[in-house]
Amino acid sequence: MPEAPATGGPTLGVVGRGRLGAALLAACRADGTRVSLTASRGGGWQVDAVPDVLVDASAPDAHPDVLEYCATHRVPLVACVSNLTDAQWTSLAELATVVPVVRATNLSFAHYLQLRIAEFTAALTRGPLGAATTTVRERHPIGKAHRPSATAVVLARAWAGASGREVADIADERAGLPVSEHELTHTWDGESLHVRHHVGSWAVPARGALTAADWARTAPPGLVTMRTVYDDLTARSTP
Repeated sequence: MPEAPATGGPTLGVVGRGRLGAALLAACRADGTRVSLTASRGGGWQVDAVPDVLVDASAPDAHPDVLEYCATHRVPLVACVSNLTDAQWTSLAELATVVPVVRATNLSFAHYLQLRIAEFTAALTRGPLGAATTTVRERHPIGKAHRPSATAVVLARAWAGASGREVADIADERAGLPVSEHELTHTWDGESLHVRHHVGSWAVPARGALTAADWARTAPPGLVTMRTVYDDLTARSTP
């Protein structure tokens, strides 16, 4: 690792050495982002210096240590662990009163666009002309235990919030190659519309984690989602 971030981005702490954690460390090596803290179940906590932002890509059992570290050192957190308990989500909200916390259910920019498309579609399908049966399907490889995925639930809730109608079903499938697919389908009499998002590499969420960390470094305390991050960044880039 270089002594300082070559890109001018934040110095990171990475908790977790699973698929996302490993991809994030690889992305940091590739673009010269300094990693001053790593933690894993097997290797413990290795700290060279307090990072600007901590990315938690671990598991629920590491959550207490992550929260304690961020609260003690006032470090912003990008929380990528989706299968937390209600008590852990409450603790995350409490941490957000003192530091910025990004609740990163899905880190992909294309997933953000899929949510925006769902909202756009909802606005145009109110009333008898556009009324459709809407469903969500998600696919992950065998071994993904959390079902339906947090992303599928967020997609269903986004549709319900925008349209005022619940989805008819959330189908979860465990098969195929990494990493995931999430699809929103609207069905009318004789036709259907499919909005499908496919991720084929862990490099995709790793890039999203770097984007979230760079955003969180200068954000005020508060609990936000990746929707807030991408809303802000797209607004800045729009003339």
